[in-house]
Amino acid sequence: MRKKRTNDQYRFRIVLMLFFDVVAIVFFALDALELLKFRDVLIALGLEDKAVAHARTEVHFIDVGQGDATLVISDGHAMLIDSGDVDRTDKVVWYIRNQGITELDCVIATHPHSDHIGEMCDVIDSYDIDKFIMPDFPEKLTPTSYVYENMLISLDNKGLGITVAEDSEFTLGTCKVKLFTAKGTYDDLNNYSVLVKVTDGDNSFLITGDCENEEEKEMIAKGFDLSAKVLKVGHHGSSTSSSYEFLDEVLPRYSVISCGYDNSYGHPSDQTVSRLQKYSRDIYITSRDGTVVFYSDGEGLEADTEKKDKKR
Repeated sequence: MRKKRTNDQYRFRIVLMLFFDVVAIVFFALDALELLKFRDVLIALGLEDKAVAHARTEVHFIDVGQGDATLVISDGHAMLIDSGDVDRTDKVVWYIRNQGITELDCVIATHPHSDHIGEMCDVIDSYDIDKFIMPDFPEKLTPTSYVYENMLISLDNKGLGITVAEDSEFTLGTCKVKLFTAKGTYDDLNNYSVLVKVTDGDNSFLITGDCENEEEKEMIAKGFDLSAKVLKVGHHGSSTSSSYEFLDEVLPRYSVISCGYDNSYGHPSDQTVSRLQKYSRDIYITSRDGTVVFYSDGEGLEADTEKKDKKR
């Protein structure tokens, strides 16, 4: 009886494999004859993104070396999330200016480490800003760096107060922006990073600052909707971020790692990249690909890189 069952199972697997082989041959034949595009089938199944007809939202993951800076532009409105480390060329300021932006609706410092707020004082001095957002964190973790002090001085000189990040939602152009914040007690400032989710129609982006495994667990436990097509990977691709549990919630089709070339931290971690490859069709790394820009029209989604054809 067991042998018969085993033979039946074997025959079933063979038939199933032959069925999928025939289906694949038919699809490829129709594609070659231009009667049915294989990509159209993938789009219909939700496995591929449509081409962008007319971009209304752009998300720029700016190559700032070993740091983070993300610029979101939607329907004439702009938001900056982090500003990279100190750069004598004022790269972030000039990058924003080259996009034709003269004012920022919102600036978010995911957390006040120098590689995330290094150019913040220059940004504050150079642009009109409606709102500046930063997380709450224990006094004992307050940075003593000069970039943090300079940022506070620039905010004071501009008469711009700090809005403490809360779990909240607001609009930016055609986008819905949600903030997710940590309330737990941590010894590392990274775990107080504000998570920013930007949604434009069918497309969503999750920017995670330096969020590590401890904060990831809190975000999951709170039941936040962390799902996103595009993930800005936490802590520059460190091995202490992007756990399987977290990635199971996000299910990113695309991942972006912001880090510096040949950095002393070994970012991105091979283990992290290996985990991401199980979820993401494309993984972009700024140290290799340069600045990465996603374009959305609310349905279609396309990516462009400063250095072409380099994605992992």
